[in-house]
Amino acid sequence: MNIKNCPKCKKLFSPNEGQLICNECVKLEEQEFEIVRIYVRENTGASINEVSEQTGVSTNKILKYLREGRLEVSDGMSDFLKCEKCAKTIRTGRYCSDCASKMEKTLNKFVSLANTEPKQTGIRMHTK
Repeated sequence: MNIKNCPKCKKLFSPNEGQLICNECVKLEEQEFEIVRIYVRENTGASINEVSEQTGVSTNKILKYLREGRLEVSDGMSDFLKCEKCAKTIRTGRYCSDCASKMEKTLNKFVSLANTEPKQTGIRMHTK
């Protein structure tokens, strides 16, 4: 059984695969996101600082929601979020559609190459 301390609250927990924080902290983060989501829906065009002040959620967390694609920048704030590869303005996520498409093509190319490379046969290892 794998047990570790939650990096947020320091409580011991048994993580599921890929889980970085305890279930209580996951619930708290989801509640914070829901508060931000509702505020942004009701106050279209609000700045990130305004959303943070009115909801009590840090600007870093709001930026994280934008980068995860869970929120989108409104039309009037298009210069706020930039593609991490080419610096083109974007509304959500980490990359513009052009860069994301190029990265996907490159990844698919490497995956297909990995699947078509000849496999070595006849070489076996054992212990005595």
